[in-house]
Amino acid sequence: MLRIGMVGCGHIAKHRHIPIFRKIKGVEVSAICDTAETVAQGVARQFGIKHAYSSFSEMLKKENLHIVDITTPPQTHVSVAVEAMEAGCHVLVEKPLAMTVKEVDEVFQTSEKQKVKLCVVHQNLFNPAVRRAKQLVEEGIVGDLISVDVGTFVRRDNYMCVNGNHWCHRLPGGIFFEILPHPVYLMQVFLKKPSVSYVLSKKLGNFPWMKTDETRVLMKASNGISLIAGSCNSPYHGDSIDIFGTKMSLQVDLWGRTVIKHKPRTENPYSVGKNNLSLAFNFLTLVGATVSNSLSMATGGVKVSAHYGFLNEFIRSVEADGKLPVTREEARENVSIVQSICEGIDKAI
Repeated sequence: MLRIGMVGCGHIAKHRHIPIFRKIKGVEVSAICDTAETVAQGVARQFGIKHAYSSFSEMLKKENLHIVDITTPPQTHVSVAVEAMEAGCHVLVEKPLAMTVKEVDEVFQTSEKQKVKLCVVHQNLFNPAVRRAKQLVEEGIVGDLISVDVGTFVRRDNYMCVNGNHWCHRLPGGIFFEILPHPVYLMQVFLKKPSVSYVLSKKLGNFPWMKTDETRVLMKASNGISLIAGSCNSPYHGDSIDIFGTKMSLQVDLWGRTVIKHKPRTENPYSVGKNNLSLAFNFLTLVGATVSNSLSMATGGVKVSAHYGFLNEFIRSVEADGKLPVTREEARENVSIVQSICEGIDKAI
């Protein structure tokens, strides 16, 4: 039985990590830590976790842990991860892994020195729609890649936006340092050696504590280009992927867990009609997938989530000393891109 120590009792810990670990065989969340002792005790009672701490060092000394799972603000990731690895624990860290590329290199050096595993959570890599899109691109179905446009969208009433005291507003680039790792790692799935070309940022909302709430980023890569959209004024919440190739384009629906194919067409009425019939078929497929996913969620709960697939894969890699779901190079590139974008945001405002 692998014993896990959780650090941080926020939204992701309570709604994702802890419920999922309770469903994975061979693991137990045996201790939890938060600087707010009453919060740690409350979460421990809620999930039946045996021990709660306000001191991470004390938890490491008293508990015989195999894994430390870090869901604290990103400014603390490196120091907590290093202390855990020096105590002989494998480490899982919520995105972003670190604040800078230099910190990424330092934390992986500790991982190699201590001979323990270190992995950052990029859970949407395990979304079935993302995996299907990756397969279609690799098989050449879309032709040569032209563009992979990605986005992350949150509502103005999102819990981070409305809370002026939330730690995300003190990050470089504000809230975008926290939410951009998602679309960036989705773009990384398809584009090779991406780099930032231009950052545009603007504030449209009225929250005085937010540096900015709209960002668009132009990226170039060795095999295409990309537009990254970040919005905190969206009527809906979620991430998006639109893939454009020389043969067709793909619209990846992460919530619906489906891929919609947009086949070639011309202005010819026959071509337009044929394409519309194809879109109608896609719509029916999407309806069927939505019903199936809803039933799966109702019966399987967190087991059908991308988070479950990712965390389960991490546990299996620890047990078998196997390959991690995110490599050092992928984690480093992700932080490098997010760091560059957020530096551009701070210069633009």
